[in-house]
Amino acid sequence: MTAMGEVQAVGVGEQSERRRTTDAWWAVPGALVAAAVFYVAHRGLVDDAYITLSYARNVAEHLHWGMIPAVESNTATSPLNVMMLAVATWLTAVTGELQPVLGLGILTVALSAAMALWAAQIARRVNVSATWSLAVLAVVFANPFVNSALGLEVIPIAAFLTGLTAQAVAGRRIAFGVLAGLLVLTRPDLGIIVAVMYLVTPAMRRRFWVAPLAAFAVALPWWMFSWYHFGSAIPTTLVIKTLQKSFGDATFGNGLWKMWQAGTVLPVLLAVVPAVIGLVAVIGMLVVGARRRLAAEHWPLVGLGLGGLAEFGAYCLLGVPPYHWYYVSSTVALGVTGVFGLALALHRGRVPQIGGAVAVSVALAVGAVVSFAGLGMPWKHPVIFGNWALPQEYIAIGTEVGELVGESIVKAPPEIGTVAFACDCNVVDVFSDPGITVESIEQRIDEAGPVVKWLLELNFSRLDRTQEPLTPAYWLAWSRDGFPPGLPAWHTNSPWTAPATMYLEPVRD
Repeated sequence: MTAMGEVQAVGVGEQSERRRTTDAWWAVPGALVAAAVFYVAHRGLVDDAYITLSYARNVAEHLHWGMIPAVESNTATSPLNVMMLAVATWLTAVTGELQPVLGLGILTVALSAAMALWAAQIARRVNVSATWSLAVLAVVFANPFVNSALGLEVIPIAAFLTGLTAQAVAGRRIAFGVLAGLLVLTRPDLGIIVAVMYLVTPAMRRRFWVAPLAAFAVALPWWMFSWYHFGSAIPTTLVIKTLQKSFGDATFGNGLWKMWQAGTVLPVLLAVVPAVIGLVAVIGMLVVGARRRLAAEHWPLVGLGLGGLAEFGAYCLLGVPPYHWYYVSSTVALGVTGVFGLALALHRGRVPQIGGAVAVSVALAVGAVVSFAGLGMPWKHPVIFGNWALPQEYIAIGTEVGELVGESIVKAPPEIGTVAFACDCNVVDVFSDPGITVESIEQRIDEAGPVVKWLLELNFSRLDRTQEPLTPAYWLAWSRDGFPPGLPAWHTNSPWTAPATMYLEPVRD
């Protein structure tokens, strides 16, 4: 190499290092935004979040994979989320005790920082201002399906999808595979988005086997362990949720419209508008791509948006209830696509990049704050809420129940998560007791068609189907019609169910 060439190479290397350092600074606003949102939400987590927190606490404290102390179970929808939360919870031991909610805050901040960094890397690769990483943060945290489900796998989904896109636009096949493996350990169905992005991204076609091998290297060890040890490679919540099918006439397919009719107009708009912009961006980029004029680094954005659409369609076909966190993967994927699609459009129109990014961020932030109105600070319950009691009511009930029943088995009320977490005792239903879960598995297999039935039989081929449900000594009942005199009872007042009573009753033969 000539002297001039050496100087140029050093200059390019220094410039690349400076860019990476600049990108890293965007992790700071990512952490700050997450900390603020978590403070607002930490006392009002939805009931299902406490299922994950119970798993994380048991893993951190006893290396016990289960929701209750008595038995192991495999109903944690997101194994990776449990593992990461367990590590974060273990770190909180420096305070003198394990604090899973604080661990959730630590993990949320760390993943949000990573997400902002990855968003800045995407921006640099597609030649727009890194300020658009602020808009990505706004799209994620203003989304009510995200901020109303903290504790579930919503932040890992958003962070790892952004990270996967960053690796795709940079053409990093091994890193893409690693992020792909993390995504399918976060939720198996995210493999749909991963597959679409892999097929659409030009860089993945060279040495096409590298990314899949890396993904399998990350995900396969857990799948094999889970299949061998628990009797199922996938979490058994897949069976439980598909058996539920709907909430009355509300399904995943019409769930957004039902929320709109119920009056949650602004929250739905905060999730849907960025997704619609993403859909428009995908269509526009496909038109350009059909003329072979779309840059290689823009194709991963197309893949992310198309993957979000495919994910939405898969959930419609799967036939599950409209749990609001089920909309996270599709709305976030399309929303992030919309951010960078808008950035590219403004760039071509020579509109100031920083001004556009800040305007989008502020608009979404203001919309989110308005949607929080009336919920308190920190809020008593999230924007989208359908639990049968307020979180703090459930915590108070669970704490007292734990003191009353000790190690006895308690039959759960209609919702188990928060009560079981606060009780730290053996509250049982289909999520915590494998003996009850087996009954649901058998029902799902019996109802399945030939192909699905064969797949389910293969997945559950090592499952011990002779497990019997635990025998409860107590029943924690929920009622709008009062309660038998002389029993421990607690009043609840959820905006979803109105005033009601929970009472603890001994189970009689």
